[in-house]
Amino acid sequence: MNLDSEIELWRTEWQSASEAPALAELRRRVARESLYMRILLVTEILVTIVIGGGSIVIAARDPRPANILLASATWLFITVAWIFALVSRRNSWTPVASTTAAFLELSIRRCHAALRSVIFGAILYAVEMTFCLTWIFHETHALNWTTLLIVTLITAIFAIFLMRYRRKKRTELSYLKNLQPD
Repeated sequence: MNLDSEIELWRTEWQSASEAPALAELRRRVARESLYMRILLVTEILVTIVIGGGSIVIAARDPRPANILLASATWLFITVAWIFALVSRRNSWTPVASTTAAFLELSIRRCHAALRSVIFGAILYAVEMTFCLTWIFHETHALNWTTLLIVTLITAIFAIFLMRYRRKKRTELSYLKNLQPD
């Protein structure tokens, strides 16, 4: 057997071999996460249109300073969230190559972005709730127990969600890092 025929045999075997299980799982994971990222992007666009547009409509119909402040703050929060989202997702849509290492690197990059998003989401939520409760108090000169109870419940649910999501992403990141060659 000469060298050319041996190389041709290896090439044929290599091309006919099934994909490694780790790469196949990474491809499925990346495809699933890419779908989630697209759904999240559509949701963010809808929130921008509905909440942002709604705040402008309220301020246009009743241009009191409080409503203009509400619309301005709403758009400030939306802008900050969009900037974070765009920066966070930069280079996270597709792997740079169709290799196990590239899919693994993309998955790790996405996990890091998700962990940063947890911190950002918690901070943004706290700032937004502080503004909203202050705005409500300014407008009504009181905060009733129902409002405080609802905000407290929503905050607790959101905090639990963030903690679970953070734990899940840390576990996933640890798993992915263990897949990396030394």
